[in-house]
Amino acid sequence: MVQVPGRRLALAQLRQGARRLLVVSLGTLVGLAVLYGSCTARVQPSELGVMQRRYASSANIEDRVYGPGLYFVGPGMALHRFPRTVHILEASNDRLESRAKAGGSDRLRKVDDYFLRRTELLGDDTHRTVDALTVQTSDGYAVSADVTLLYSIQNPVQVAREFGLGQGYVDSFVVNTFRNGVLSTLGKLNAESFFHEEDRIRTLGEAEQLLRERFAARGFHVERLLLGGYSYAPNYEKSLHDKKVAVQLTVKNRKEGLVNEERAKLQQLSSKGSADITIAESQVSAEISKVLSEAELNAAETRAKADREFGLAQAEAKRLKVDALNAAGGRYVVALETAKMFDAVSQGVMTPEQYITFVRQSWQLVGLSPGAPMSVQPAAVTGGAK
Repeated sequence: MVQVPGRRLALAQLRQGARRLLVVSLGTLVGLAVLYGSCTARVQPSELGVMQRRYASSANIEDRVYGPGLYFVGPGMALHRFPRTVHILEASNDRLESRAKAGGSDRLRKVDDYFLRRTELLGDDTHRTVDALTVQTSDGYAVSADVTLLYSIQNPVQVAREFGLGQGYVDSFVVNTFRNGVLSTLGKLNAESFFHEEDRIRTLGEAEQLLRERFAARGFHVERLLLGGYSYAPNYEKSLHDKKVAVQLTVKNRKEGLVNEERAKLQQLSSKGSADITIAESQVSAEISKVLSEAELNAAETRAKADREFGLAQAEAKRLKVDALNAAGGRYVVALETAKMFDAVSQGVMTPEQYITFVRQSWQLVGLSPGAPMSVQPAAVTGGAK
């Protein structure tokens, strides 16, 4: 096999160059990685950043606020981040009260697990829990109030300059200002005013406005101030319960008095109505009796007048008959009827009794009574017989 002179030397030099290139490349990559890690900093979307000069006090803070992104940090500089999300400051005894109500160790463990998960979800950097606030009311009673403050960092540069880097602002400013503002404002209420929704909401609004002004002056923004609940001291609970019972009893008695008054008025109106009905019925009965009496009187008068007119008419009819019979023609009629009667008697058609009845009827016809002297002249009768 033919050997090329210098081949081995060339291969050795090539391998040495490759090793040198690999070492240089790795060194470059490591240097770039070290440079990236030490000279860059990232601000997350939920953060705000401020730049500080190293080896200097917190007063050496740049005025610029760094939003989300990747930034180059030069030698002697440091980028510090603050949460830009809503912070929660909770003054409550929920955990202690829940543990006190838990009966066994298993329930205690569940209570602790719940609050641990709650803290993890809310975040250690943005959530802080302190004891419930004890409000000394204007009338000297103590009210335990569960109050929650929602706030955020508005100016991280001012916060970093005044309170330093990290979460020192929570203990040095937020907690104390929150406690003093709430206690001084809610303390204006008396204990019973906590029951009145309008007074409670108005005073809580005043406390929120006070905290908003104080926090804004230090680079923070107050979102909301919430009152979760309140409880009284046992002695005041008893006195308040007795007072409420007395007030309710007074209201009950007053309402019962009003009911009795209305019932008496109703009874009075009912009695008056019954009396009015009785009087009206009496008046109606009297009017009916009067109308009936007048009707009967009118009927009697009408009947009497009718009877009188009828009697007069009958008398007039008899008079007219008598006058007619007493006239010349009338006498001839009587004589003719008498002649017919004698013919009937002579022929045996009329009995003597019928004759007597006929004579009486004839007398009645001419207006004479049996036994009275006959007013008809004998000549007329004789003439009639002829």
